[in-house]
Amino acid sequence: MTEPRTSSDTRPLVIVGASLSGVRAAEGARAEGWTGDIVMIGDEPHLPYDRPPLSKAMLDADKQPELPTLRRAESWEALDIDLRISTTATGIDVAHRRLLTDAGPIEYLSLVLATGHRARTIGALDGFDNVDTLRDFDDAIAVRETLRDATRLAVLGTGFIGSEIASAAAARGIDVTLIGTSSFPLARSVGPLAGRMLAALHEDAGLTLLPDSGLADISARDNRIDSIRTSCGRDVPVDAVVVGTGSTPATDWLAASTVELDPASGAVVCDSTMATSAPAVWAAGDVASVDGAPGGHWTSATAQGFVAGANAVGAQQTYAGVPFAWSSWHGHRIQIVGATEADLSGTVTETMDDGGVVLYSDGDRVVGAVAVDAPGRIAKLRRALSAELTATRS
Repeated sequence: MTEPRTSSDTRPLVIVGASLSGVRAAEGARAEGWTGDIVMIGDEPHLPYDRPPLSKAMLDADKQPELPTLRRAESWEALDIDLRISTTATGIDVAHRRLLTDAGPIEYLSLVLATGHRARTIGALDGFDNVDTLRDFDDAIAVRETLRDATRLAVLGTGFIGSEIASAAAARGIDVTLIGTSSFPLARSVGPLAGRMLAALHEDAGLTLLPDSGLADISARDNRIDSIRTSCGRDVPVDAVVVGTGSTPATDWLAASTVELDPASGAVVCDSTMATSAPAVWAAGDVASVDGAPGGHWTSATAQGFVAGANAVGAQQTYAGVPFAWSSWHGHRIQIVGATEADLSGTVTETMDDGGVVLYSDGDRVVGAVAVDAPGRIAKLRRALSAELTATRS
């Protein structure tokens, strides 16, 4: 909890991360009545922007690439934020409430961490001229240029980012090989029945899908990879490679601080109020692990950021959200709601109903679903799960 602000206390609310959760934290603070200063720092040279379009609309050959800014100019002005772009956080002096940055320390009354994720890389592919990753706007511009010229593309990773890049490439007529270490796409998020349904989308679009495969070797010339050998023994000729093997919380800069990090994921450990182990420090979005559940989706980042910002200036809100994610592959809308991961205990079953929606049930209770092109069904279930969650917390 932040102590009441006195008339002589001019320390600002400081937000680390100039993306969705950071902007929502500022909005949460203003909505709570905060009239003091807000300082937001971001390590990119851009205004705060939305990330989902980077692997969707930004890669569409028929659309011009534009920075997908999060707010209009008038909305941004109303928030009255001291935005410091191209500024990198390097640590926190929790005892003295100072954020350390490459531009010097910043004192804070309260601090919200919203630094998001960083793209995973593959060491064996680092430094080659025809290898890309995608996490930020500049990455998306580079991938777009790669897709403009490529004829044979290998995409490593069958999660959301890898599948969306593969879809964009296929739409341009590129010969795409999608390589994943799991048995089916989105294996960390869905069960095998839904996974097979999603794999069929790629196969029906003409992609070569190589599941249960990793990178075994490469062939290169003039600092460009011309062939990849997979662990399943396939040689894949390429003129470009995109690594979409997921991401990790951007918390390396917190290693020397007293902010507790989850030992498995590296995310900032938070309770349902988005408070961390350090006094006057909150976290939200992809960088946060809330009551043991990692972030990673737009809707949770939106809600968590608002709660963190409001609580950082004195509110006592709690975050309670039904997991929800969406993606677009080959002209199809994929939506995932609720608890849809494989249940090793065997209490959750996975079935497909007559409408082609994969349902996850715990006894007689539906706890989640995965659907393709069924927005009405998913919206109805999402409302029902949200109402159930609200009822259990009241």
